[in-house]
Amino acid sequence: MKFLKRQYTLDFEQPIWDNDPELLVMHQILDHNLAILMLAAPCFPKACDEVHAPVGRDGMTLEQIVRCAIYHRYKGLTWRQLSDHTEDSKKGRLFMKMEYGQYFSFQALQENVSKITPEILAKIHQALCQYAVDERIDDGKKVRTDSTGIKTNIHFPTNASLLWDCIRVASRLVKRSKSLLQTVMFRSYEKIGKKLLYKIVNTKGEERRLPFFRKMIKQQESCIVQVQTVIECLSSQAFDDPEKEIGRQELLEELKSLLPQMKQIADVAFRREILGEKVKVQEKLFSIFESHTDCIVKGKREPIFGHKVNFTSGASGLIFDCIIKRGNPADSSYYQQTIENLQANYNITPNAVAADGAYASLANLDYAKQQGVVNIVFSKVRGSLQNHVSSAKMETMLKKWRAGIEATISNFKRGLHASLCTWKGWEGFKSFVLWCVITFNLRVMARSIIAKLA
Repeated sequence: MKFLKRQYTLDFEQPIWDNDPELLVMHQILDHNLAILMLAAPCFPKACDEVHAPVGRDGMTLEQIVRCAIYHRYKGLTWRQLSDHTEDSKKGRLFMKMEYGQYFSFQALQENVSKITPEILAKIHQALCQYAVDERIDDGKKVRTDSTGIKTNIHFPTNASLLWDCIRVASRLVKRSKSLLQTVMFRSYEKIGKKLLYKIVNTKGEERRLPFFRKMIKQQESCIVQVQTVIECLSSQAFDDPEKEIGRQELLEELKSLLPQMKQIADVAFRREILGEKVKVQEKLFSIFESHTDCIVKGKREPIFGHKVNFTSGASGLIFDCIIKRGNPADSSYYQQTIENLQANYNITPNAVAADGAYASLANLDYAKQQGVVNIVFSKVRGSLQNHVSSAKMETMLKKWRAGIEATISNFKRGLHASLCTWKGWEGFKSFVLWCVITFNLRVMARSIIAKLA
């Protein structure tokens, strides 16, 4: 009876793929490339060597973890929504290889996916692109490159808001220390800090805001002294109770990481608001929560607080190369590395490389010639720099074709909800972008296969 009930349930739950054929083809691509999924095995040393080996007792398999991450980015879900899909979505359960009666909490999903490092994800990405080359979806002989900014999950940084962030976070941590340091008295600066923030935001004119900034910086300095006192007290005290000792060490680590950030923000605010100096971008901190955030400025556009990412795509739209760097490097610095990565990862030297004017330089042109690139086109050239092409018609064609990468980037950012990274930390940012690239490439491969079948 139990067998019949289970078989009936499995037959009844077969999904209808007519509305989402891409997901079906992606499912089949992953089925035929289990070796690529096994590249994630080093991130789970306790698991067995088999593809379907469970991670932990009744845990997720390696295949399930990778598939869940891809489905998560493909549908643009939160972790809680992904947990719901593992339980009640027909297509989702089949794609994620969920067994009968099996589903996972959002904590388990997030924990397992986050264990796969960016270095492993880069290998998975390269393996999938190599599969696309082998299947003649794209040969990588004609590529175009461009960069874009991806935001981190922070509020718009101002000196006043950053000072307030420091005060409220420091006050919260100091409150936690009261249970450990009962004999020491501390003062909360949250109330006065919030009032000063309100006055700064709602006061027009720099001169009228100046006294409020002076008061807020003074409160920040008092808060810094208080944090230093707490660190000294916690450092000189140890507890016999294991729980209290663990709590003391965790709190001490948080305070030690917060203290230099508070000093840096107070220094920048004083120099900028009180002294009227122009502070270099390298000396600024844009968030105490995502301290790795950079300020990305491209042309006359509004600044983006996140990181710059450089994409290189082929004729099919497949993203062959993804470079993620700290800071705000010039686009021209990516050009040579892009060609090097294509040669190192896929043993491909493109016949044609198209890029916009920001990549144009004599050094990049000479390097591409030395590597054997036949057609080298920049959308804008200056001075003595000239495009290296076989004909004027080829130059015009490549200039027009290059503009298509703007649509590829737009499709990547909007189609996969990748314009804002909601994962924490620098490693989390890289993992987020690479998971999106892997999912995007699978979708491009699926669409190419569907078009051929049609």
